[in-house]
This record gives sequence, C-alpha cells and structure tokens, in this order.
Amino acid sequence: MDFTLENVENYTKNLTWMLKALKQIEKEFYSQAWVFTKPTLAESAFEDISQQLEPKICRLIENNGVQYCKQILYTIDVTERQITTALALNTDAHFSNVLTNIIIKRCLQKVLIRNYYKSPEKDALGSSLEE
Repeated sequence: MDFTLENVENYTKNLTWMLKALKQIEKEFYSQAWVFTKPTLAESAFEDISQQLEPKICRLIENNGVQYCKQILYTIDVTERQITTALALNTDAHFSNVLTNIIIKRCLQKVLIRNYYKSPEKDALGSSLEE
C-alpha cells in the first residue's frame, strides 16, 4: 500500500475514513480543545472538515505566531518541504487553506497507516476501522 500524501487523496471521499481522520485531528489539537461537527456526506466530508479547521488554524497563527504553529506542525509530522511543495503546486490558494489541507491529509494518512499495520489480535477484538 502506498500511503503518501498524494495517494491519501483517494480516501478523502470515504466518510468512515474521514471521520477517523477528524478524530485524529482532534487528538493532534487536544491542547486547543477544538470541537468539530462531524460531516454526514462522504462527497463533502473533506471540504466540511477543511471549512471548520481553516479558521481555527488562522486564529492559531494570529494569536500564537508562526513559531508556535511550527511546533504543532512538527508534532503532527508535517514538514516544511511538504508545505513548500504544496504552496508551489497551489499558487492561487491561501497559505491557511494549503496548510489546512496538508494537516487533514496527514491525519488521514496516520489513520490509514495505523489501520494497515495493526495486529490481527486487535481485529479479532473488533477494533477495525472498517466497522
């Protein structure tokens, strides 16, 4: 399985995976105590999450500065190279929109990788993400 950020795009139209990614986003930003509304439609789940997350990211940068944002991105495991590449590919997009999309995809990637490598014992206990 290839779970690079580019290939994670294939899973953004699956509501189950996007709900798992939303849980991961909430975990990543636990210190911010952000609350999100769960999307209900698979086709718009990525956009729904993005519309909720982007203003929060903007406020986070405005209130705490770029250095604090860099620390959070380090924790989430988003590299400056990923951001630079995404900005180069999306020259018309706002920085906050590009950053939001990278964060969502990285959280989705974490969920997919965790599911792929989880042990068979956990599957037997019913902790599958496909339930």
